[in-house]
Amino acid sequence: MIKNKLKYKRVKVIWQDICSSSQWYDELSDLDDFTVSWCEDIGYLYYRDSKVIKIFSSFSFDGSKLSIGNVTAYPRCVVKKIEYLK
Repeated sequence: MIKNKLKYKRVKVIWQDICSSSQWYDELSDLDDFTVSWCEDIGYLYYRDSKVIKIFSSFSFDGSKLSIGNVTAYPRCVVKKIEYLK
């Protein structure tokens, strides 16, 4: 069996997501701790430029043909850090 080498780097993307609540607040001070969510995804870096970052987390080879799945595109403004993994 010939093992194909994946040319894409494995990364962890650390990003911020919006949070919302449909709850009613009687004490406005309860909002003081309400904030955005910090999120992390791990995958393979497919593309990045000043506006977007794209990763995929699943792949397979059929012979030498690569197929990918579980693709995520992030607006660059929500991505706070990209860590390259081994």
